[in-house]
This record gives sequence, structure tokens and C-alpha cells, in this order.
Amino acid sequence: MEPTETRSFPILIVDDDPVIVKQLTWLFKEEGPVLSAGTFSEALEIFLREHPPVAILDLSLGEENTENDGMALLRLFSEADPDFHGIILSGSVDRPKALEAVRLGAYDLLDKSIEPEELKKIISRAYNRALLGRDSRKPVPKTQEVSTESAATSWVVTEDPKLLEILRTLAKVAKTTISILITGESGTGKEVFARACHELSPRKEGPFVAVNCGAIPENLLESELFGHEKGSFTGATQSRPGKFEVADGGTLFLDEVAELPLELQVKLLRVLQDKIVERVGGRVGKKLDVRIVAATNRDLKEQMAKGYFREDLYYRLGVMNFHLPPLRERGGDVLVLARYFLNRFRELHGKQNLVDFSQGSYTMIQKYSWPGNIRELENRVQRAVIIAGGKWISQEDLDISLEAEPEKSAGISPGNLQDARADAEKRMLCDALEQARGNISQVARAIGTSRPTVHAMIKKYGLNPGMFKEP
Repeated sequence: MEPTETRSFPILIVDDDPVIVKQLTWLFKEEGPVLSAGTFSEALEIFLREHPPVAILDLSLGEENTENDGMALLRLFSEADPDFHGIILSGSVDRPKALEAVRLGAYDLLDKSIEPEELKKIISRAYNRALLGRDSRKPVPKTQEVSTESAATSWVVTEDPKLLEILRTLAKVAKTTISILITGESGTGKEVFARACHELSPRKEGPFVAVNCGAIPENLLESELFGHEKGSFTGATQSRPGKFEVADGGTLFLDEVAELPLELQVKLLRVLQDKIVERVGGRVGKKLDVRIVAATNRDLKEQMAKGYFREDLYYRLGVMNFHLPPLRERGGDVLVLARYFLNRFRELHGKQNLVDFSQGSYTMIQKYSWPGNIRELENRVQRAVIIAGGKWISQEDLDISLEAEPEKSAGISPGNLQDARADAEKRMLCDALEQARGNISQVARAIGTSRPTVHAMIKKYGLNPGMFKEP
């Protein structure tokens, strides 16, 4: 095992040579419990009683009947526990036996002359992967003690020290009612983080309502967030509550909050300050108890400098800020998550015959930069599980190319799309102002928006309507 770690579950040593059993027991006893057996039946009895996650198995066991050798135990143990990891030890490792061991799901097949420290490293990796597989099959707990690290980490799969520290802070902040701002690239798990905040808070029995501000047309966004009264606009045949009212007593998650138009940013700021929501077309506000968690993949300080985002709203939303690192900066988490998704989708799609990723696949997963982060990894693993034809997920199943990664070959930076949209919007506004000779009402009708929105756009781009009027 790793020198600084101890095992909570036993490992099983199966060998008919008592000297080897004694040596291996001595080698591993300091890290945790060790079980041993000298015969096939004894090993099977111990396994069914103790369910060890890892076993070191002698290939022959001194049995003339090959149905009772180490390979047979490996097959039985793997069938009983899909997350079991068996290591075969043999005095002579030949290719047919090696292939058979791989087919049966062996973690490794080793010569008995292997150095003790090397064997300890291999067993440590096997043990950690076996426990990770078991943990991924456990149902997510519904109630947790929010002050503990385990409560926060139960919602986010990670072994990264920096992210674990962020989760410890989250467990403390979740108990309060302060607004939270989550930043990070697309696919880094911002909504999962927001849900964790909700579930770890005292308002976990209330609703969690998610709104993607960038996916709703601008002319519908105000009504979607704040609700509307009957007759407040064409098509409003009945009154309807907005997402703020639906989230009363719970958490409202505003994803891609940087996409909010400026006039709605003003209204959101008022709600954050007064805790009162007024529907479109309404005259009386409603007092609400809603916690706001916002998220964006944009640099809001840069957006503020360009006039796209209000500074006062930024400080209201970001009473507490959390930045989620991209997957490429989370060290070994890419393998941890790949294994987690494999276990999940293997069960979901009924592919219990799948044993693991091939070694080549593991290498590919580690080398790839994952521009789409966790979302891309999840999608690729699910695809691989579905199309895999054998017991191992191959590099072809993952469909990853290191030669032309999306973020490198496309030459696209996160800010380009926003800048392109802004340029197009500005050109459209200038054309409308020129055609309307600076008449704001005509401009609003021409581009299908309201006068306040036109004024906000003019201010945003630093334009002077007077310059478009006839001399």
C-alpha cells in the first residue's frame, strides 16, 4: 500500500505454500487487515464471508484439477463482485495463461520474483480502484451532516486536494443564506456544485430551480424569471408565477448569468436587495425567501469593463465566489471520473460484461486535454460503453484524437463568440438608428424590443442617437 495510507478492508492472500503466505502477510499487515487461505475451498469460504476487494491468488494452488486453481477463483470472485480486483502470482507466466487471466478480469498477472515494494504499489492501486468502484455504486445519501468534509465530497467525485478544499468551504457556506457565484469553464460541473450547495443547506427540503439564462429568448426571459399577470402582453391569457416564486423556500440557480440583458440585471439587483418580486404587468410585489446561486463561464470582471455586466450586481451575486478548475488541472481526477462513469453506464446499459478500460485507453484519457471537461468525459465514456464489443473499452471506442483536439484545431477562445455577438448587435443597432434617423420608438419596433432595451444598448455601445438624425 501507499506508505501514508491504511486499509479499512482486508486483502486476501491465497497460496498453498505457507512460507509465501507468511511473507506476504508480513509485507502487508502494517497497512491493514490481511486474510489468508491455502486451499480453493478455504479461499472461497473466506471470500463469501468477508468480501475482500483485492486478492493475491496463486495460479496453481497445488491442485491437479484446474477447476480449483487460482484462475477459477478469479472467475468466481469477479462474477460475485464486479469491482473485485484479483492479482495472479505464478512461478512461470506464459502467454496463454496471461490472456486467460485478462479475459477473466485480472488486474495483473505477476511473476513470484517481483520486488516487494513494486508489489505493494500494484496492490495499492488495485485496492483504491476496487473501493472507488464500490463507492460509485452506493446511492447518493439524502441527508448529510453539512459541517463534515464527507458531506460535501459525497456530491462531487474528486480526489483533487484543491477541489476538496473548495468543497470543505462549501459545506460551511451552505449553512448560510448568502448568494454564491460559481465560475469555471463549460462542463466543469457548476450545476452539480450548485445542487450540492442546496442539498447541504437547511433549505434542502425546498425546491431547487435551475434556469439557463442563455437558453431563453430575451423577450421571454423577464416573464420566465419574474412571472406575469394576465393581459400584461400579447399572449398572456392567464397569470403565471416566475422561477423566483417557484423557488420560494429553496434555491434558484441562475446558470450563464452573464447572458442577462442589462435591463434585467437591474431588476435582478432589486430582487436581491429587497427580496421582493414583482410580476410583469403587476402592481404589487411578493416577499420571497430564495437563495440565489449564479454561475458563468465568462470572466465577469472583463464583462464589467466592457459594459456588459453591472458591477453592483456582480458584488451582490458574488458574496462568496467559487472557481471550479478545468478537468485538465485536476490531476488524477480524470481517471477517477472515467472509472465512475464506466461503472454507472455499465449498469445503466446492461453491459456487465465490460471489465475496464484497456491500458491504451487509460493512457489516452490521461493525455487528452478534455476541452469539454467533465461533460465531454461523461459523454465519451457513455458512448464507449454502448458501442464496446468486448470486455475492454478500446481507444477506438472512446473516439479521441490527440492530433486534432477541438480547442487547438479550431483556434477558438472563450471570448470570441461573445465578441462576435456584440459586434453583430452593434451593427444591427447602428443600421436601425440610421434608418429611423435616431427615432428610438421606431428603432425598438424595427428590432423587436422595447424602448428601455434600446436605450440600454445605446449606452452599452457608447452611441449618440443624435448623430443619426438628419442635419
